[in-house]
Amino acid sequence: MLPASASAGSETVFEGVAGTARIVVAMTEDKGEVDGHYFYQTSRLDIDLSGTATGTTLTLESRTTGDHLLLKRIGPNLVGTLTTAKARRLAVSLHPTAGPASLPADLPAKLSVYERWRLAGLHLTPQQAETINGKTIRWYREPLSGIRLFRIEGGYSTAAVAEVNHALARNQWQNVSAWFACTGSDGQPGTDVAEADKPWLGVNHMSYVWTGGWSCAGTAHPDFGTEGHSYDMATGRELVLDALLPFGSESVPAEDSDAWYKYRSNRFAPGVVALLKRFHPEEMEPPSKGDDDACDYSDPEVWDFPAWALSEKGLWLGAYFPRAQRPCDAPDWAVIPWSSLRLPRATAP
Repeated sequence: MLPASASAGSETVFEGVAGTARIVVAMTEDKGEVDGHYFYQTSRLDIDLSGTATGTTLTLESRTTGDHLLLKRIGPNLVGTLTTAKARRLAVSLHPTAGPASLPADLPAKLSVYERWRLAGLHLTPQQAETINGKTIRWYREPLSGIRLFRIEGGYSTAAVAEVNHALARNQWQNVSAWFACTGSDGQPGTDVAEADKPWLGVNHMSYVWTGGWSCAGTAHPDFGTEGHSYDMATGRELVLDALLPFGSESVPAEDSDAWYKYRSNRFAPGVVALLKRFHPEEMEPPSKGDDDACDYSDPEVWDFPAWALSEKGLWLGAYFPRAQRPCDAPDWAVIPWSSLRLPRATAP
């Protein structure tokens, strides 16, 4: 079994070596069943583990790489062997760890100990600067994953820029962590696309859209998606869709509450459909009867939880369709004008 400090269902993280390579392993045990994952510090890519614990012996295997781990508990530590799919045998020595000492700044607060180990020692490399609408941005790249995102260097108040840049750094590290977490069924990186569009930099607001496409081991199908981030550049605060586009006279329920999910289905989505029909009547026409493959943007369900971002023209909303119709996602025409939004203050875009 795992060390005594690892209660059923809790994750214990170990740091050590397999041969000469440094690795980090995380495992949970429940009634003799063990699930976990590990990575080599040279690549950081997640490798799945599953198996059993019998007495002090753990027998684990990766479905992705075919690696086998045979480990024995000696006090709080684990020792044993790792045998690769090519029959290479490496001595393993692991000890429990509470977390790394050296971490990048501005990491997301909710990263696990294992995720923090995966980012330990990494850095962001500054790249070219560019000017958009008279405002300067600079891109930063994490070399191992290739994930890049910009920072703002001028054009807004110093305090707002600092606040937004902290948020951008957290977003970038979150996407770096997600890149490492997605290993394909061939053991190679499973993320095909992970990139930000050039930001829209308005007088008082800033937005950008993140696009991702991935096929991670253990998932049934490849998938893709978009998400937007928008900021008030007077305060540096990230904007909330329900505050910009509320429907009805009652206040919007707390996000992720049961009442909020009902609000999104019963008030928000029908309200979005009504607005889009007003501003985009042709695109919102229902498809012909029997045309099951057409994109039906008049269906409120596809607008329950849209991606969104601000732009020069207003608020862009990205519909979300069931898997068979995912090419219908995120139409570029679905923009609601600024005049229909409830802004934090009376300002032009």
